[in-house]
Amino acid sequence: METWTAQPPAPTRWWVLGLRGELDLHAVRHLREPLLTQIEAHGPWLAIDLSEVRFIDTTGVGLLVRLVHNLRDRNGDLALIAPAGQVLRILRWTNLTRLFRVLDTADALDDSG
Repeated sequence: METWTAQPPAPTRWWVLGLRGELDLHAVRHLREPLLTQIEAHGPWLAIDLSEVRFIDTTGVGLLVRLVHNLRDRNGDLALIAPAGQVLRILRWTNLTRLFRVLDTADALDDSG
């Protein structure tokens, strides 16, 4: 799992974390602590770019669910950008597209809601 951070095109309170590869048990073990550190540094408005994530397992889904609750407890939110393929199918099959703000691009990030 590779990660990178980026800022959306327009200035917002959101920060973007891009992920590449597989969001599985192995990746989650390595992401959990650095992710919490980044949230402390950048704030509770996180958008995760999933456009280059080709696989997610139950551990990855669990991380996203815990993360959205953690951020909302801090008066923030989590948006998922461009999930596709198997990742989008899993989010739809589990009805989690209702829990997350799902966007096509980072351009759609704004400070409303």
